Amino acid sequence: MPTCDGCQHLFTKNGYSCHLAQSKNPACINIYEQMQNYSRPPIQQRSDGAVYEHELDNFDSDANPPSNIFEGDYFNTSVEDLEWPEDDAKEDAGGDGLESEEEDVEAEGALAEQERDWEPPVAEQTIEDQHLPMDEDSMHITDTTSDTHGTDQNQAPLFQRPHIVKFPLRNAGAIQDLEDSDSDPDEQCHQSGYRHYHQQMSSAEDDVIWAPFTSQIDYEVAHWAKTRGPGSTSFSDLLEIEGVCEKLGLSYKNSCELNKIIDTKIPAHWPRFQCKEILVAGEAFDVYCRDIIDCVKALYGDPEFAPYLVFVPEWHYTDQDETQRLYHNLHTGKWWWNTQILLAYLPTTNLANLFHACMCHVVEPLVEPGINGMGIMSGDGVLRRGHPLVACYIGDYPEQLLVTGIKTGEYKLGSKDLPYHTHNLGDILDALALVNEDPYEFTKACRSAGIKPLYHPFWEDLPHCNIFRAITPNILHQLYQGLIKHLISWIKSAFSKAEIDVRCKHLPPNHNVSGTEHEQICQGLLDFLYLSCYPCHLQQTLDLLDDALNHFHDNKSIFVDLGICLSFNLPKLHSFRHYVTMIQQFGTTNNYNTKYTEQLHINLTKDAYCATNHKDEYMQMTLWLERQEKILWHHQFIQWRHSLASSNHHQSFSYSPPHVDLLYSQQYKVAKHPSAKCVTFSALAAEYGAVHFRAALAHFVVQVTDPDLTARQLEDMAVDVILPFQSVAVFHKIHYNIINDVRTLNNLTVDLIHARPARHDRHRRNVPARFDTALVNLGNGGPLGMEGYCVAQVRVMFSLSAKAKIAMFCNLNVPDHLTYVEWFTPFANRPQANHGMYKVSRAFCDGEREASIVPVRNIRRSIHLMPKFGPVAPREWTTSNVLDRCSTFFVNTFTDRDAYATLF
Repeated sequence: MPTCDGCQHLFTKNGYSCHLAQSKNPACINIYEQMQNYSRPPIQQRSDGAVYEHELDNFDSDANPPSNIFEGDYFNTSVEDLEWPEDDAKEDAGGDGLESEEEDVEAEGALAEQERDWEPPVAEQTIEDQHLPMDEDSMHITDTTSDTHGTDQNQAPLFQRPHIVKFPLRNAGAIQDLEDSDSDPDEQCHQSGYRHYHQQMSSAEDDVIWAPFTSQIDYEVAHWAKTRGPGSTSFSDLLEIEGVCEKLGLSYKNSCELNKIIDTKIPAHWPRFQCKEILVAGEAFDVYCRDIIDCVKALYGDPEFAPYLVFVPEWHYTDQDETQRLYHNLHTGKWWWNTQILLAYLPTTNLANLFHACMCHVVEPLVEPGINGMGIMSGDGVLRRGHPLVACYIGDYPEQLLVTGIKTGEYKLGSKDLPYHTHNLGDILDALALVNEDPYEFTKACRSAGIKPLYHPFWEDLPHCNIFRAITPNILHQLYQGLIKHLISWIKSAFSKAEIDVRCKHLPPNHNVSGTEHEQICQGLLDFLYLSCYPCHLQQTLDLLDDALNHFHDNKSIFVDLGICLSFNLPKLHSFRHYVTMIQQFGTTNNYNTKYTEQLHINLTKDAYCATNHKDEYMQMTLWLERQEKILWHHQFIQWRHSLASSNHHQSFSYSPPHVDLLYSQQYKVAKHPSAKCVTFSALAAEYGAVHFRAALAHFVVQVTDPDLTARQLEDMAVDVILPFQSVAVFHKIHYNIINDVRTLNNLTVDLIHARPARHDRHRRNVPARFDTALVNLGNGGPLGMEGYCVAQVRVMFSLSAKAKIAMFCNLNVPDHLTYVEWFTPFANRPQANHGMYKVSRAFCDGEREASIVPVRNIRRSIHLMPKFGPVAPREWTTSNVLDRCSTFFVNTFTDRDAYATLF
């Protein structure tokens, strides 16, 4: 095994080369550079003497002192005299963001090396290939899409405040008097939120907000240990270090003592796990479960959920005339309304049988209160009568078959025209009632009803439950991991994996797209995918959902003709026909997406198993989970106590429109300090490509100071503008962060725009320049539709000093951050018919690229452009030069839901 001479560590052969390429140890970096025969070049000096901050780390000021970077400016100021504009938002971790910029450059340096990797040679073209038309300009295509495709009128009603029709019966969701309730008083008090939890804490420790812990540090360490810390053994080893417990003032000295505090001094909000023995076919099995009614009461009584609870069904419309129905959350669907009416008028295989036997024990407590109702108290202390019913069952396809007893591949599923039906629940229940009769007759009756012979399925006695209408769509497994993956494999077979990889490798960079995402070519089902994920629907968008599915069915035969796919008898494809009905019944698909349960499986099962010693793991897993829930509930309780002491603990809950997740409500954010403090105009032209920066800035000055001028007058006055400075401060990145419902800025970056010149990383690898494209608001752009927007390439993001703004604009309010952009042609009235994307190209005037200065706040978001490759992707194109070498692009609307909803 080789030993690194820089750090003296042992590595494998492959590990040693990876270590040298990634190490930050100067001695290891020196070895790596020598192995690569790098001669360390002197730091790149700009033509004006400007030096970038990321180069100062390795710059020897004594050997090569920089010249005065502001020399020649009329202001004759030094760097220290400049006043850089600061954001209202807090700066990123790491100060001015340069550290994260270095990490980005390091990663892009590695990608730049990969651009030089071997690529398959261009295959010789046949005569037919040479004349292959690539877009609508050279071919006649029958547009099979709906006339409404590509217009924003269908989505505009989603942004209106809905007209709400309440359920007509007043007793639905009515508040009950505690004195008249038949519920147990202690149980009612248990459901009343944090105040009773406070009473359950030790009275001797009431004066300590961190009780049962002695101090804030004592609590914070315990919270970290249980939610983010290492294993129990490692935590005990940490506390055994001499002086740790004493210096921190901890009330526990190891994991066992901490667990004892949690087990004995923190009350349990959630019900305890119970172990039950199930007998199936003469064999005993252990099942760990909680009382389902107690779980319902605990969830319903959580004070954090109280502002969001809805107690009666509603019909939502876009207008007062009630012509357009809206569907989003469960209470806006048809199922709750219809079921509420019923309630208002009320005075096998061994594996399958084992599953249903276990589930029968879990759901059995739902039967009686589902019929007669029960008193249940919400987190705000209000008591109502509720009926716990099974409305939806969320699972993947094998689990759906296990639950319903349906056989795989029983129907012809691949056509949109074949009729389909749901199973008759009455016939099935009649067949299941014969379970204790003759086995042959029972099996025959089940076969006639269309199911496997099941021994008392768990849904047999559940009130108001039709399990065959409760199976909901599954976006994760049916689309993302289902038909989309099938489509990708079919397209790879049609065009060859090598050619598609080359095209993906040559895509221009974008924050929301990686060069290996083949999904970008799968437009056939992407319309259906994005529309099905909408957080709110009306009838027009549901019609678009149907049109997208029909569009795929109308064109899918090409895969059969090419011999790639033999048939489309796919259950997942058949399930798409039920999406519209399910959305109308139960609301939008985000109400029943399996991605939530998949994540919970990781958090509550896999993580719990890893925390055990893998012996008798179920007892340990349930105990671990109970402790996790205790500490998390206690954390919320402490936050509640803090809010009582603050002045804003009476925050009112404001209405949140159903479309709130359709588009990002975002705000731009740049680093507090510029990436380059001073870059001259000549350097902007040479290194950033901002050839007409001086003229564009002069035009901007005239536009701001005298906005009423005609175009001719603007040109004449711009010529006479004299700029009293020769350099500007430049930023290399713009972050876009989400604004929450309460209008507070979230630190989650949902979009990012880069504009930086070429440079070298710390391994002296050449990192190409990157100038992203963006969607710019021309002043009249709205939340939906391409009208009022235009695509532009961002070349420079800069700011002017306070003195410069006063000299040029006097006392006018000028944005702190500006951009120099190069324009593309305006959007056409309609997108291209065969893929639904808009075509754009560079905008020229007198042979030069059109450019302007626009405020950063006018940039809506980044936008990804797909090059028009032609029959074969030109091998000289790369991800770093394709925006300059390609002449025609398609605006990619499929990078994320915000881009899709905006430009659809």
